[in-house]
Amino acid sequence: MESAPPTADDEALLERLVETNERTFDPEFFDGAHIVTAGVRTTDGSVYEGVSLPASVGRASMCGEPVALGSAIADGHGHDEIETCAAVSYPMPSHDATEARIIPPCGSCRELLADYDEELRVIVPVDGENRVVSAVDLLPTRTW
Repeated sequence: MESAPPTADDEALLERLVETNERTFDPEFFDGAHIVTAGVRTTDGSVYEGVSLPASVGRASMCGEPVALGSAIADGHGHDEIETCAAVSYPMPSHDATEARIIPPCGSCRELLADYDEELRVIVPVDGENRVVSAVDLLPTRTW
């Protein structure tokens, strides 16, 4: 997997996501709702955020990445204008975390991101540091 260090714009995106994550986390709802905040940055520098949406029926729950992607598209951006995606998780003691951290997309979100642009830049943790990879690199056995 090819990777690169995050740019200054990537670091700014991550800072914004951490701030939104801290502001939107709701410890009283679903024993901790909106644990994940995701964001996408478009080629013109616009940022769209989304939070994870828990539901009483697990399949109805939604990850932050599709919420952010859908917000960008609803605002008129085409799939080819989505440049970068990242997600941060709230520091839950049950996750042995004491501070917000960058998390990789789940399997379904990896597929979704690659469907919209295989070369979409995704910020993920790699060996203890944040790195930028392409969405398709998160799916090494994708054959379609």
